[in-house]
Amino acid sequence: MEGAPFKRNWSYLPELVLHWISEKVKSIADFIRYRTVCSAWRSASLPMPRHLPPQLPWLMIGHKLNADQDDDGKRLFYDLWKDKMHMLDLPEIVDKGCSGTHRGWILFVAREGREVFLLNPLTRARIPLPPFTFPVRHLGEEWHAPLHHTPHRFSPHLHFRGIKMIFSSDLTNPDCLITVFLHGQVFCYRVGDLCWTMVKNPLKNDVADATFYNRKFYLLYHEGSEEDIVIIDSDNPNEKIPSKFGFKLGNIRYLLEGQSGVYLVAVKYLMEEGLEDKYELYQFQEQSLKLKHITDTSNTTIFNTNNFRFLAICSNDWDCLGGGSMYIVMLIPVYEGNDVVGHRYSIWSKKLEDGELEQRRDLDEAPLQLIGPDETVMWFQPSLV
Repeated sequence: MEGAPFKRNWSYLPELVLHWISEKVKSIADFIRYRTVCSAWRSASLPMPRHLPPQLPWLMIGHKLNADQDDDGKRLFYDLWKDKMHMLDLPEIVDKGCSGTHRGWILFVAREGREVFLLNPLTRARIPLPPFTFPVRHLGEEWHAPLHHTPHRFSPHLHFRGIKMIFSSDLTNPDCLITVFLHGQVFCYRVGDLCWTMVKNPLKNDVADATFYNRKFYLLYHEGSEEDIVIIDSDNPNEKIPSKFGFKLGNIRYLLEGQSGVYLVAVKYLMEEGLEDKYELYQFQEQSLKLKHITDTSNTTIFNTNNFRFLAICSNDWDCLGGGSMYIVMLIPVYEGNDVVGHRYSIWSKKLEDGELEQRRDLDEAPLQLIGPDETVMWFQPSLV
């Protein structure tokens, strides 16, 4: 009919144009929505895109309200960039404990460690890992004896929560080494191995924290008023490089792997009235075996939900972030009159320089928690790779 409005069919755009548009999308949530528009848009975009920048973390929250409620596999994810709560239905994780996260993958462990696997909650890809009930090898020992002959085993009393996990590369790399730090011990696994491999503790002291970077294990020790970091080469585990700093950096110290090396976060408790905790950031210099104090943290934001779940983000990549701060999660009591009826999750930021607190967001969309802190609360950096 003459004069009728022209209606454009967006599904018939040239494939090259659709592909160009898909590569302009920077948010992973927007990219997923882009691929669901129609089959033409889906086929013009890569299912495992490499153009997406490192994403702002999502905060994963359990959906269980009390100890008597059955686990339905549903988990809430708060998207910090979009300021939106997503609910994902993950039936494969029913009655599995969420133990750690790294690069878009979450580590789930069944009761007593009988089943262990990695899951990408966005793609639903799953990678089975050896159970924590299996015997373990020691890094560098010969593999000639049958597995059941090895005397080394995980402790049956270990609590498989709060595991720190690091990948040496993308899991698509067959040489990727998965490292976990669990109750003062370091274990690693390469796809195809029969069991976990334990990194022997070269010192008598307990390992306070650990990380993995550039094919090397970094083990942090606290000895009185001194700090020690021991470096162990994964390709030559008998070569151990100790470094003593001769001074105490803070009341609590944690290791943090970044794009350009290994960092140490030191927390100092300031006892003066009116002052909060102070956070200092150091970069480990591998050549000189020294720590370099990072005085300008204006481009750094750190995310933390407990002692071993640290994640660093370059603040310049995101307009909504203020640098020089640490994001933390608090459980705020909810009152009816004088009675506490539950707890509500709330996101706060702390200035690294002086510990000054600022409330960012109350997560009112999450159910009221009736059982106290939920151990599955942790930052998760979404990825499709």
